[in-house]
Amino acid sequence: MKRILTLTALLFFIGISAKAQIFTIGPKLGISNTTLSLKDNVDAYQAGDAKYSYHGGVFARIKITGFYIQPEAYFNSVNGEYTDASDPNDVKTLEFDQNKIDMPILFGWKMGPFRVNAGPVASFNLGDEVDFDNSVSEYKNAVFAYQAGIGLDISKLTVDLRYEGNLSNQAVLGEDEAKVKINQIMLSVGLKLL
Repeated sequence: MKRILTLTALLFFIGISAKAQIFTIGPKLGISNTTLSLKDNVDAYQAGDAKYSYHGGVFARIKITGFYIQPEAYFNSVNGEYTDASDPNDVKTLEFDQNKIDMPILFGWKMGPFRVNAGPVASFNLGDEVDFDNSVSEYKNAVFAYQAGIGLDISKLTVDLRYEGNLSNQAVLGEDEAKVKINQIMLSVGLKLL
C-alpha cells in the first residue's frame, strides 16, 4: 500500500513541475461491467451474469509527438457471480466482491481529439480474503492483466472506453479446480487539471 501511495504522490509532484503542453494529470471516475471467465471443469462451475461496479483514481499523460504514455492508479471495486454446480443436488448462484488497486501503463496514439491505447496492468487485492462464499481453494493477491481501448478528449474532459482481461488466473474454485479470470468493460471520465 505504501508503494501505491508513493507512486500517486510522485505522479502529482511530476504534474506540478512539468509543462502543460507535454504533461497532464487529473482524477478519473468510472463504471465497469464485470464477467467471470472460467476454464477447466466448467461442468462444476459456470460463469453467471455480468455485474456493474465502479472505479476511481488518478491518471497522468505524457505526450511524445503524436504518441503518449498514460500511467494510472485507481481503486477498483469488482462485483460478479458464478454458479456452483459441483453438487447436482445443491446448485447455487454465488456472488463475489473484490476490492483492488489497478495500475495500468497505457501506450497510445492521439489523432485530433481521438485516442487509441493499450498496455499492461498490475492488479493488487486489498483484502486478506475475497468473498467467494468459501468455495475458493486458491486466490492470488496480485495478477497481471491488459487493457485496450479508445478515448476522446473534449476540452478538459477525457473519456475512455476499454476492455480489461487477466493474463493469469485470479482464483481457483474448490476441489474441482476451475480457473477464474476476471474480464471488464470499463467506461471512465477524467478531468485534466494541468
